Amino acid sequence: MENVILPVGAVRGAGDPFAQAVEMASFALTMRPDQLAGRAADAAVAVMFYEFAAAEAGNGRLADQNPARLMREGRPHLRAAAGILGEAEPQPVIEALWAAAEALRRADEAAARAAFAAPVFRKPPEVPRESLARLAVPSQAVRGLRALRAHLEREAGPNR
Repeated sequence: MENVILPVGAVRGAGDPFAQAVEMASFALTMRPDQLAGRAADAAVAVMFYEFAAAEAGNGRLADQNPARLMREGRPHLRAAAGILGEAEPQPVIEALWAAAEALRRADEAAARAAFAAPVFRKPPEVPRESLARLAVPSQAVRGLRALRAHLEREAGPNR
């Protein structure tokens, strides 16, 4: 079981953070991945939502564990594409991605360098930043997100 929480401000409103993370990751990584080109902050947030959703899906929330398995299988591929170390624990990855995204959005270069120096990222700090700016979303991650989103839609029923 991987206990994870999203940073304050990552989601808005009183909705389920898991469902919101799945929607946000799905939109960015499966429906509009081309819009992440050159936008490392947006890519970092999308990968953060995937990371959270992958951990939460495996925590027994789903009646069908196949989407959770597919998310877990896609995670190392997405991490590699984003310049994240494969063996890192999910919560530090989530926190580092959020810190990097926030620093980039503020155009705070010192904070961005510090965020990308976190132990969850490949070295040197330019590697994950460049990887996120030119993120190529692996098909394994797309497959996991599509399965998870479809599962949540089935659970929600037709009146969603």
